[in-house]
Amino acid sequence: MPLSPTPSGACERLDEGACFRHETLFYAGDDEFLAGTVPFIEDGLDACEPILVAVGEARIALIKDALDGAGEHVGFLDMHALGRNPARIIPEWQRFLGMAAPNGAPVRGIGEPIWPGRSRAELVECERHESLLNVAFDGGQGWRLLCPYDVERLDDDILEGARRNHPLIAGACGRHASPSYVPADAGAGPFDGELPGPQGIVDQTRVTSAEGLGPMRRWLACWAADEQMSAADAEQLVLAINELASNSVCYGGGSGRVRAWQEDGTIVCEVDDDGHIYEPLAGRMQPSPAQSDGRGLWLVNQLCDLVQIRSSREGTSVRVHMGVG
Repeated sequence: MPLSPTPSGACERLDEGACFRHETLFYAGDDEFLAGTVPFIEDGLDACEPILVAVGEARIALIKDALDGAGEHVGFLDMHALGRNPARIIPEWQRFLGMAAPNGAPVRGIGEPIWPGRSRAELVECERHESLLNVAFDGGQGWRLLCPYDVERLDDDILEGARRNHPLIAGACGRHASPSYVPADAGAGPFDGELPGPQGIVDQTRVTSAEGLGPMRRWLACWAADEQMSAADAEQLVLAINELASNSVCYGGGSGRVRAWQEDGTIVCEVDDDGHIYEPLAGRMQPSPAQSDGRGLWLVNQLCDLVQIRSSREGTSVRVHMGVG
């Protein structure tokens, strides 16, 4: 998939079939949700277009019931499982396009990555994900992705973020351009900003060479055990932080600081170094079998419940979250 956004104006015609059409649907209640999604699916079925719907299990049940048997021709994924870490969503859409339409034929998708009850950190990363969809797919295969937003249960700032990140807004009278849309190459970079300070007792260590990775792993394993992490979860955490610390040693100025704390029942670890991440889709593109580098952040995203990256010329911070269990 192309990694650079389409130049401004390249997809201005709303009926353009050869572009990625990223639409948002604002709905209130089940009836409006179904009124916006079911005709979208039925139109795709009538056109023999492959369709993948990634929403929560309750929404899946509603759609299947409304389709009255036609749902057997639609693919479904539980977004609450897939999208717990939003960085895993783009690779799933890429897999879908590659499997369902390798020849570039039109396909449709519905994805609801933001739902009530998500943490503030998750919501921030979901908004970044929605913007990065435009980077990942603009200029490539023509397909439609409809993203529903619950106006009754989501805050106004989340809804405004949807308007900024979706070029099109779908409604009962068709779809129209979002006046608030900000192209990916015109807004803040995907790694801009700062992470909030730790909310808890922080333990830390520093890795200054490859020889320091072993002591760091042992230190983190002991810390995780003290924080009542299960052995399996602690092993995944240690593996993820080892990948990040290795990147710090190799690419981040030769050293990195590792911090760990527990916050609201979640284990949080962060690795800071002097490096700078430039690639906006770092960690979200599945490495090819022949690829010799670029696997670290991908692996970290597969291991952790949430990954937050902030990077500038002054340095990089990668913060990972894992539930205690």
